[in-house]
Formats: sequence, C-alpha cells, structure tokens
Amino acid sequence: MSATTAFISELIQAATEVPHLTMAERTGLLRRAAAMIRDYRDEIHYSVTPANDGGSQEDVVYFLNEAAGFVDDFSDREFAETILEAIGVIQAAQILFEKKRKIERGD
Repeated sequence: MSATTAFISELIQAATEVPHLTMAERTGLLRRAAAMIRDYRDEIHYSVTPANDGGSQEDVVYFLNEAAGFVDDFSDREFAETILEAIGVIQAAQILFEKKRKIERGD
C-alpha cells in the first residue's frame, strides 16, 4: 500500500469517526491533506487541475490550511464533508501524477 493510499484510508476512517476525533487530530488531518495535495501539485506542474487551483483563496490547499485553524467552528458533518472533498482532490492529483510518470517513461 502506498503512502497516499494509506493516508486516504486514514481520511476515510476519520470521516466516519469524526465525533471521536480531537480538535488537534482534525487540525493535523487537514494540514496533512493540504501538504499532500501541495506536494502532488508541485510534481504535476500543471496549473489547470483540481489539485492546482493557483494559490488564491479558492485554492484547495489554502482552504484546507485555513480550515485547520478553525476546526472548532466546523460541525462534525462539515468536517467530514471537507475531508471527503480533500480525498477527491488527492485521488485526482494521484491519477494525474501517475499519468505524468507514464508519459515521462514513454509507456
């Protein structure tokens, strides 16, 4: 299992167990998701993807980092929805990264 797959599994579990998460755990998950998306975005070098919104306030990395500072303002449902959205972006970025690697290898 890759690190990305393991983290996605962790996020899915967290989304189903939100009431049992501490605020520190919620903050950490959002920051880790933002970092993973940012890392993929840096590797992809592609500006028109869900994983690379351009650094504005609508940027998913910006949003996740900002949300991490306000997790106590999120209802459990809102937090779970945010995690599920992050999972979707991570999966999209992972697919794009794998396609880029295949192209670079000439597959």
